[in-house]
Amino acid sequence: MSNNEILLEKLHLLQVHNLALEENRAFNSLILNGLDIILKNDNTETLLTEFFDILHQAIAFSAAILIKINPKDVMATLITASHPNSDAIITQLEVLNRPDRNIKNIFNLHQLPNWQVTDPFWHSQYAMLTTPVNTSTESYQLYIFSEKIGAFNQHDITLMQRFVSFAGNTISQFEKRNLLVKQKEMEEKQNNIEQVLINSEKMASLGQMAAGVAHEINNPLSYIVSNIQNLAYNLEQFSHFINALKTESVITQQTLADLLQHFQFDELQSDSSDIIAEMTEGADRVKEIVQGLRQFAHPDQTKIGDINITELIDNTLRVAWSEIKYSAKVEKHYNTEPIIITGRSTQLSQVFLNLFFNAAQAICDKAGVITITTKADKKNAYITIADNGSGIKEDKLNKIFDPFYTTKPIGQGTGLGLAISKAIIEQHSGQIRVESQLNQGTIFNITLPKKPILTDDALSILNAKKIAKE
Repeated sequence: MSNNEILLEKLHLLQVHNLALEENRAFNSLILNGLDIILKNDNTETLLTEFFDILHQAIAFSAAILIKINPKDVMATLITASHPNSDAIITQLEVLNRPDRNIKNIFNLHQLPNWQVTDPFWHSQYAMLTTPVNTSTESYQLYIFSEKIGAFNQHDITLMQRFVSFAGNTISQFEKRNLLVKQKEMEEKQNNIEQVLINSEKMASLGQMAAGVAHEINNPLSYIVSNIQNLAYNLEQFSHFINALKTESVITQQTLADLLQHFQFDELQSDSSDIIAEMTEGADRVKEIVQGLRQFAHPDQTKIGDINITELIDNTLRVAWSEIKYSAKVEKHYNTEPIIITGRSTQLSQVFLNLFFNAAQAICDKAGVITITTKADKKNAYITIADNGSGIKEDKLNKIFDPFYTTKPIGQGTGLGLAISKAIIEQHSGQIRVESQLNQGTIFNITLPKKPILTDDALSILNAKKIAKE
């Protein structure tokens, strides 16, 4: 081989390498521009449109169309296009690209028997290059056109193949990012709906108690009003006694004794003391009921603090007493020492109230007894609420904590009480379990850690863990 031939061969190799470097440089430029677009964009359609501009920097074309390939060969959907009258040729493009959706380079569209367009712009297009663009969830087809016959060469084909591969992967990542955002939005909506349901259930419980609580408050208030009248009479007698003393010019021992006897001063004094004591007792009763209602109805369920379990249960019993007292008597077997745990008192009060209501409603035509037992060890508090009511059928026991499941007649239960109770206990890192025998009664056993790890996560009744029957 002569020296000239060797030089020509080396020159050819250099030209090949130079062409490869040029292709890589062009492609790298596309990649950098594409990445910049992705980082700045938050809309899939806008992203795809801007990919047209990026591609145009490397391949000259007069128009571009992107369509989505619908499943089951339903007519494709136009996603975006660089020319306004692109809908008119979607059917034409589908015919040209069936059944093979691989990359195609058509030198002259007008030589194809199926290419029949009347729009002046599309009639002026001759060359077409098309390639599939696939993402993780969708399939697209990209078309670019030129007014020049045979406008696209192998270099353009190679560059477009590499670019759409990059575009498909990056759009997939973009779609995943959008999917995560939508998922988060859906979770937030679910949490908001659940909080509304939880508050609605609590308000329903308050509504259920309203008449009974009004009666509970009305009794001591009526007695207070009656005693105010009696106290007013006694004060009037005291006033008469004092005025009688003032009229006497000389008050002797006998005079004072006669006046004291006349006005029955000792009886007035004793009666007034009794009246004040009874009024104070009635006012304290009203105060307890109102404080219990305020604690239960308080909208802030997120406040965390130390809770005396005995005090919380007794406070909840006072609120629920109007529902319980006609159905059952309450037997208490409290731990000898106070049990202090960390938690949200409003939420736990809602749990106990729901269990008290269920127990009272389960007791029918017999002497009802609701038994409350509290125990504790170094780590946990144990609360048992038992009744001797109608019990629960065995085939329904594993469903009673499911949201919207209820055994009560229509209109008497939402099916959320026990689901909410379970969610609250689990949020406190505890457990609630049920044992029941038909016509014998039901026992709810609650275990609560004294020092649970509590977070600010919203209470969820749909994501509560399933507790199997032991």
